[in-house]
Amino acid sequence: MFEEKGYQGASVRDITHAVGITSGSFFYHFATKEDVLFAVLEGGMTEGLQVVARKLDGARTPRERLHALISGHLEALHSEYSYAHKVWLREWRQISPEKRLPLEALSQTYRNVWLSVLQEVKSEGLIATDTALFRRNAVGALNWTIHWVRNPTPEQLRRLADDFVYALLNEARPGDAVVAGPDMGGAEPGR
Repeated sequence: MFEEKGYQGASVRDITHAVGITSGSFFYHFATKEDVLFAVLEGGMTEGLQVVARKLDGARTPRERLHALISGHLEALHSEYSYAHKVWLREWRQISPEKRLPLEALSQTYRNVWLSVLQEVKSEGLIATDTALFRRNAVGALNWTIHWVRNPTPEQLRRLADDFVYALLNEARPGDAVVAGPDMGGAEPGR
């Protein structure tokens, strides 16, 4: 409901009707609608952290760890919990300040994972920019895939992760021909 109607647009009645329970049952489990939003956000972030941790577990080199991080982010974003991530991106600010602390801690944990991996990547000379800025750009681009990637297969997610790694590291794929632009005396692509 929060994904479809937004937090403000989804009523407790909408939620109970969609799940097939009474309002009494709802209020037995949750004191407020905000508590449901909190549970959705916390569950999605916790699941996302677990997916990323599993991906990172087998990655050894900094480049492999970056690929695992990107792959895990995409997998979590496009999993059965994708609704939770979409709601997080749009409705995070609906949580009252006094209830935000645990969510901010989860978010900081995730940022720290990114920054740690990116520091390894930077130490290898694969990126030259500020790691915090790189993280914001990468996560923003990855999150935007919820708008243009629909029901990807695991293979499509793997290829998308590959594409992101090459793009973010500004690398040509092995075997890709480098075509010089017009200012370099070469032909423009498609001509």
